[in-house]
Amino acid sequence: MPRALTAALGRDPKAALIFNFVRLGIRDKFYALRQSVGIGRPDRSVLDHLGVPDSSMSQKATAWAANLQPDFVQYHGLRSFAFGVALADYHNVRFDAEMLYIASILHDISLASPACDGPGSFEVEAAGCAHRWLGEQGYDADKADIIHEAMALHSAVCHTGPRDPEGLLLHLGAGVDVVGMQVMNIHRDVRAKILRDYPRTGFVRDFGKLVADQAERKPQCHIAGLVGVGFAKALASNPLDRT
Repeated sequence: MPRALTAALGRDPKAALIFNFVRLGIRDKFYALRQSVGIGRPDRSVLDHLGVPDSSMSQKATAWAANLQPDFVQYHGLRSFAFGVALADYHNVRFDAEMLYIASILHDISLASPACDGPGSFEVEAAGCAHRWLGEQGYDADKADIIHEAMALHSAVCHTGPRDPEGLLLHLGAGVDVVGMQVMNIHRDVRAKILRDYPRTGFVRDFGKLVADQAERKPQCHIAGLVGVGFAKALASNPLDRT
């Protein structure tokens, strides 16, 4: 039976967003407290598994994304993938590396590409654009659906339904790169390598502008709700920039 794909993502209520950010903040403090007494500390063994998958579709997705988005968004996609891989190792999540990579490198293509944007929330617009492109490439339909949902829901902090492993890891990996969620669960050597390979130069300023533009033009879109509860401040306070 075909999967029902997310067709729209609206602005979440302010109270729900605040509740979930408080909840996630408490969770991260708990992780940090456990690690301070030697429990659940991340290791660096995942350093050998951070590379881009060596597949034809991964290479095609990289090239297509590079034609649609500036380097700072491309690097965000690469970091999101690598952070997702690191958190998969920490949480012992099994996943398909190619699907996670394609979702990661494409998840923000609508932010800077009018060809992939539209009237809806940028997450869903990007997911639809990628889904159509994957179909044109003859990609497996079930895998394309999983990638669509991972992209469409990657920033949905109030989402209470199930996520595929790739959707969970994109949500977590992008969360690390944007606001530092679960950054303590990635070994400092792993973080350092990812930031060396894919620098964050200008990311806070330039990515922030793209997000603010979406919120201004589409006040009922999903990201507008996040902007309304302090997205810009959270972006500028990411501990990755103090690593």
